[in-house]
This record gives sequence, C-alpha cells and structure tokens, in this order.
Amino acid sequence: MTSADGKSGVSRRDGIKVISTAFAATALAGGGSQFVAAQNARRTFVLVHGAWHGGWVWRDVAPALRAMGHTVTTPTNTGLGERKHLLNDRADLETHVEDIVSHIEMENLHDIDLVGWSYGGMVTTGVLARVKDRIRSMIYLDAFVPEDGKALVDYVDPDTRAIFDKGKAADESLPPVPFEVFGVKNPEVVKFAGPRLARQPWRSFYQPVKALKFRPDIPYTYVRALGFDPSPFIYFYGEMKKDPKVKTIELQGSHLCMLTESQAVIDILLKTA
Repeated sequence: MTSADGKSGVSRRDGIKVISTAFAATALAGGGSQFVAAQNARRTFVLVHGAWHGGWVWRDVAPALRAMGHTVTTPTNTGLGERKHLLNDRADLETHVEDIVSHIEMENLHDIDLVGWSYGGMVTTGVLARVKDRIRSMIYLDAFVPEDGKALVDYVDPDTRAIFDKGKAADESLPPVPFEVFGVKNPEVVKFAGPRLARQPWRSFYQPVKALKFRPDIPYTYVRALGFDPSPFIYFYGEMKKDPKVKTIELQGSHLCMLTESQAVIDILLKTA
C-alpha cells in the first residue's frame, strides 16, 4: 500500500485496513454520502496486468476495492506470475486473450469494468471483441490501445523494436525492462516486484490483435502516468483525448502506479463512469 509520503511496503492486510479506515473517517467527518455511494454502487472490476508481471501486481488495489464491497478479479496470463511454469514456445497474444475470456466465462462475470495496464491494453482490446456484451466500461491504465490488425511492436520505437527482434530471431522469451525505464524509484517496490517478474513470450508482442472496428457505446477512460517519460503511451493518450466521449486523466506517478501510487489508482477507478 502506498502511504501519503509515497513510500510502499505496507502489508496487504494493513493496506486494506488503511483504505477502509480512510473511508470511514470521511463518513464521520461529514462526507457520509460519498462513503455510502462508494459502498452501494458495487461494481465488478477485472484487472489485467502487463508484460512480465502477473495478477500479483494489483496487491494493493484489489484488496482495497474488495473491502468497499466491489467484486475484483486479477487473472494471470499464461507463462507469467504464478503461471510462469506454463511458458511455452506457442504462447501469443491470442493465448492471453483466451486466458481472460475463459476467466470471465468461468467466473460468470457480467457488467465488467475491464482494466488493462500496459501490454494488458492489447489483451483487453482483444477481450472486448470476444465478449462485448459482458463489458460495462473500458479503462486503459497507461496502456496500449491497438487498432485492429496491429501488434505491440508496431507501436514501439526502433531501438526497442530491435531488442525485441533479437528475441524473436533467437526464438527466446523476452527479459523484463529495467524498472528505472518505467520511472520506478521506490526501492521497496523494486524489492517486491523484481523477484516476481517473468520472461514474456515473444509471440505476444508480434501477433496482431483482433479488435472491433469501431468502439462500442460504452464508457472509455484513459489514464496516463506522467512519471514514465519518454513513453509509447503518450501517443495513445493524445489519440484518446481527440475523442470527446473518452475520459482522459493524468496521473502523477510511475508506470507501476498501482504499486507506487495505489491510492491514486483506486480513486481513479472509483471515479470512472
């Protein structure tokens, strides 16, 4: 849980307690209507992680939202996180889309606020095309928002593409990007996340997404983390801002904002349509 001074490392149980206590204090201080609204407007969040990470990356956000009465799931894609032992030479973007679609169907989830972070935006875009009727809103958290037929490598700079191309040529999974590239400076976050990172199947970056040709008439939100600069997500933020129907938000924080600025991420998710 990220504290007021920006430091992290609080236990999961303490994180839930801090959030719940904060909302209770708001109610007692005269903000009771906001507290009751947050409790009563119960929602279903499916939080999709990015490349090299797993469902574990939502360790502070998910318990806090659950403590407010929301349904929250944090599925992990094939070959990553606690499923890293399933990494194989065929895993691709469609594998990860199927992971989330199957999760949604097996858990019988509906009216979903689908959150895609980073590479997770590639995945959630593909998921939307598969189970559109189950999605209430789309939230891109410093994420890729691909067009139909585009792959992640179509949106990265030439130097990054060259690194990925070497992995593809060698038919090897891709090692994680250093934390400092993402603007992460908190040593406690690095200590927590570092050992949990896994290599990314290279095909997931090269397979084109199967996306809807047009955005459905549901709420869209795009959140840009300002602490990650230069960033490929500047482009997507700019493109989304052109659409008056999309809510765009700037977040003062790193790319791993769910760990470094978890309270801000929680607040944003609760304020989305």
